[in-house]
Amino acid sequence: MSQEFYPVRRKASKMAFELKEVVVQPRQPEQLEEFTLPSYSVRVSSRAKYVRLKVSVERGIEVIVPQGFDPAQIPEILQKKQKWLKSAEDRIAQHREFFVADSSTRLPEALFLQSMGEQWTIQYQGTLSSRVSIAFQSNSRLIVRGFIEDETACQLALKRWIMGRAQECLVSWLQKLSEIHGLSFEKAVVRGQKTCWASCSHRKTISLNYKLLFLPPHLVHYVLIHELSHTVHLNHSRQFWGFVGTLEPDYKAADQELKEAWRYVPPWIERL
Repeated sequence: MSQEFYPVRRKASKMAFELKEVVVQPRQPEQLEEFTLPSYSVRVSSRAKYVRLKVSVERGIEVIVPQGFDPAQIPEILQKKQKWLKSAEDRIAQHREFFVADSSTRLPEALFLQSMGEQWTIQYQGTLSSRVSIAFQSNSRLIVRGFIEDETACQLALKRWIMGRAQECLVSWLQKLSEIHGLSFEKAVVRGQKTCWASCSHRKTISLNYKLLFLPPHLVHYVLIHELSHTVHLNHSRQFWGFVGTLEPDYKAADQELKEAWRYVPPWIERL
């Protein structure tokens, strides 16, 4: 998913009353000064402070606006961001093709946790139970037991197992780097973010995306260094990037590679 922020110009408070927390029906393409305005949807958010553009496989172009924002400004914003939109849509188109190509793989037969160098084979055993659970076995084998006809339940069970593995591996990895570089954090949590690999709050809570397990080790290392650096500089200033560079000299290449890292994540996980 791609995102872009844009400064806000608000109208009078009367507009805030008229615009409720709903998703507006997608606009159809129209001509705007030789620029073809693409189809898009608008979502009004009481938490938004800025206009945010998002492009995703599931929703296409979505414009998230604060309450009280004049929707008549949106076409102008889209026109000014047309280059960014084109680039984002191209990336999403590639992602969509990847999803279609993989649509036949409903239940995975293996898991490759590249960051840890682990290859797990998966077997499915149907039982009379209405639930689905994961049974761990040696020799890197997982057994999914229960009502395996429910593919979504099987996928969710695998997701829970992967998140548990991420809690074991990623948090300890972060802790080791923290000790090596003398960069302390308050706590680390594992989540399933849709738009980022990790984040660091002002309270020094680092949230790690469990999908990092599917990435190459050098990219995970960079993400962890990036977030630990935020415990010193909670921004993306020159000082921040300079600090990152002292810990990870090849950070620019890693940051660029990270933009395409979704390719490492199995599509069935992205659909959950």
